[in-house]
Amino acid sequence: MFDNLGGRRHSLSGKQLRLSRIFAATTRRALVVPIDHSVTVGPLGSSDHADNTAELLARAGADALIVHKGRARTIDPWRFGSLGLIMHLSAGTNLSIDRTGKVLVGSVEECLGLGADAVSVHVNVGSASEPQQLADLGNVATECGRLGVPLLAMMYARGPEIGDDATSVRTLAHLAAIATDLGADLVKLDYAGSPEQMNEVVDSCPLPLLVAGGPVADSDDDAVAFGLEVASSRVAGLSFGRQIFGAEQPHRVAAALAEHLHAGTGPPRSLTSAPTLELA
Repeated sequence: MFDNLGGRRHSLSGKQLRLSRIFAATTRRALVVPIDHSVTVGPLGSSDHADNTAELLARAGADALIVHKGRARTIDPWRFGSLGLIMHLSAGTNLSIDRTGKVLVGSVEECLGLGADAVSVHVNVGSASEPQQLADLGNVATECGRLGVPLLAMMYARGPEIGDDATSVRTLAHLAAIATDLGADLVKLDYAGSPEQMNEVVDSCPLPLLVAGGPVADSDDDAVAFGLEVASSRVAGLSFGRQIFGAEQPHRVAAALAEHLHAGTGPPRSLTSAPTLELA
C-alpha cells in the first residue's frame, strides 16, 4: 500500500488513510471482529466485556473491532493503538416482530467524533423493510463520501422468499453488486460453501470482500479450521465475531486466524484492484 521507493509522493484520501489502519500493509488482508451483537441478542458478558475483548484482540494481532457507538465509550482508547475501530450504524433486536428489520441509530459524523476509522451498515435483502434498508445504505454512502470515511456493507439474504438460495454464488454476487452500486467500500457476506465458490463471488465484485463467521463452531479447532478454509480463497479477510468471543480460548482462535491472514506473500486480487485502496 505504501511504496516509498525513489522518494515517490503519494496522494492520500481520507478513505485510503483510514483503510490503511484496518488492512495489513504487507498482505492487504484483515481480521475484523464484530461485537455488535448485544443490541440484537443481549449482553455478551460482564459490563467490561468490550474492553476485555478489545485488549485480547489487540494482543492477538486482530486488525479491527466492530462495535456500537455507546459500547465504544466503555473501551479504553489505548486499545486502538494497533486496532482499527469500525462503528456499526444499524440496529434491530430478536424481540422485534420483524427480526430482519434494521434501522439507523447514528450518523457518520457522530462516529468520526468518537474516533472511528470506518462505519458499517447491515442490510437484509428480502426482508419486509428492504426498501428502507437500501435507502439507508445509499444515504450513509453519500455521507461517507463527503467525510472520507470507509463504509462496510454487511449484506445478507434474509426473508421468507430466500429459502436455500441465501448462500449461493448467484445470491452472494447479487448482494455484493448491490453494495458496490450503492457506494460501499467493503462488503461482508456469508460463506459460499467452498473456496472455489467464494472465488467466483470475489471475481464478480470490484470491492474487497470479508466473510462472516456465522454460528459458534463445535470447538476452537473447528473455528480455526473454518477460518483457514475461508482464507484459502481470495477474499480480503474474515469478519469473525462469535467464532472468536464464543470460543473456549478466544485469544488462541484470534491469534491463529490473524497469523494465517498476515503470513501471505501478497494481497488478494480484490484489494489490488480496488480503487479506494490504490495510493499512486
